[in-house]
Amino acid sequence: MSSISSLARAVSGLSANQNALQTTAHNISNVNTPGYVRQQVLMKDTTYVKIGRNGNNNLMVGLGTDIQSIRQVRDMFLDGAFRNESSRYGFYNSGADAVKEVETILGETEGENMGKILKKFWESLNELSNHPDGLEARGTFVQNAVLFVNKANLIMKQLGQYQTNLNKQVEDKVNEINSLGEQIKQLNNKIVKYEINGDNANDYRDARNNALDKLAKLVDISYREDKLGNVFVRAEGIDFVTIGDVNKMELTQAEPRSPLVSPIWKSTGKEVFNLKSEIKPEKENDRGSLKGILLSRGTRAATWKDTEDAAKYKKDIEPSFIMKTQARFDMLVHTIVTKVNDILSPRSKLSPSPYGLDGSTHIELFKRKQMDRYDAAGNYNVEDASNYNSLYTAGNLEINPDIIKDYDKICITKVKGEVGDNQIVQDIIKAWKNADIPESPGSTASLNIDEYYVGFVGEVGSVGKVTRAHMANQQMLVTQIDNQRSSLMGVSSDEELGNMMKYQHAYNASARVVTVIDQMLEQIVTRLGLVGR
Repeated sequence: MSSISSLARAVSGLSANQNALQTTAHNISNVNTPGYVRQQVLMKDTTYVKIGRNGNNNLMVGLGTDIQSIRQVRDMFLDGAFRNESSRYGFYNSGADAVKEVETILGETEGENMGKILKKFWESLNELSNHPDGLEARGTFVQNAVLFVNKANLIMKQLGQYQTNLNKQVEDKVNEINSLGEQIKQLNNKIVKYEINGDNANDYRDARNNALDKLAKLVDISYREDKLGNVFVRAEGIDFVTIGDVNKMELTQAEPRSPLVSPIWKSTGKEVFNLKSEIKPEKENDRGSLKGILLSRGTRAATWKDTEDAAKYKKDIEPSFIMKTQARFDMLVHTIVTKVNDILSPRSKLSPSPYGLDGSTHIELFKRKQMDRYDAAGNYNVEDASNYNSLYTAGNLEINPDIIKDYDKICITKVKGEVGDNQIVQDIIKAWKNADIPESPGSTASLNIDEYYVGFVGEVGSVGKVTRAHMANQQMLVTQIDNQRSSLMGVSSDEELGNMMKYQHAYNASARVVTVIDQMLEQIVTRLGLVGR
């Protein structure tokens, strides 16, 4: 072959190895860039030219080398597995966070928890039974009642505040999901634009894959790529990212009169999640941190009233950990309050009432903040679920100011004037020990106050144990898969330095060929160019 052909082959080697060096340098410069996937240069021989035959064999000469592609070193199976397991991890991590927060609010592991307060209240009842006429016993009883009410109100307030915090997280995550959808759409456009012209768009692909990784933690997704490079994404079974469009979420009121919000699809107005159906690993519907937050938060604040209808409770309240905790805790508070009040102050002013030391009657110990026990006609103001102020519920309680001002108004004397009579206190103690609280709504088993509280706290701990176990398992799976991905896709500085030396030597070899051909041509021009002189 001619020298010019040889020069062309050498130049092809220079060009290919220069591109390989640039790719290697790009890998090394991004060794610590999160989400960067190492790029690999694939070279191929260009066409061959037949220059003759040697017996039955063709004599072929190659025309050089070329870059076949600069590919990302990715494993689509590992990508899918990572996104699937990280989606489940996001779901259980949200649930574990909610349980941890509730455990902190209840404070059973430290501080002045409700269990200790109930014990003090019980002890003060017994002391009052021994000394019904004692000012100190009455004062201790009232102060322990104050502690009980304050703690009950505080717990319910903190549960409500945490619901509000979770509501803000819902808003933030919906905005993040919409933003990631827009980002994927724009990256689709850039990738198609560059690759359709034969250019390298691997860095844009890295950015898109990072966006898919983040999106998978938030919602359950599936995706596919067309031959042009567009990625189509479905979120929770609905088309989310299509060519040039994003089906965004928006927020609507979770239920009437509730300050909480829930996501719906903007295009159809349908709810993004069906939280009424049972969620379990076997159904493969335990995916996404947004779903986990919504499930933990619920749709509103719950009270003891929500436990009256067992079927409705199981459908609407029990799936939400926060709402379930609110309803079960409030059931305890309501039971204590009404048991004491109904003995001290019967529900009708026409019914006989115990007496205070000063002769007072029909004075309740626990009072609703905005509503008296009786109306103007002396009838009991009935508790109505539609009117929060009418409920004896945690957050709406206070100790009767009249009793705080004057302990003699505590109506614990059955017979007027008999200051040593402890029959009414004994009735309260008996009611406390009476097993008449359903273990759970709809249950046939009944518990007393102490048993109910122990069971309630134990159930919270049991949910936490199960949820944390799921989260730990998912975290381990995600870590294992991510390590496999990193070992395959991550940049090894040692390996890249080896590649750099290899491509540098190949570049130098091609450069040496160019030098030799240059010298040959110089000899031909300078020596043979004198013929005929």
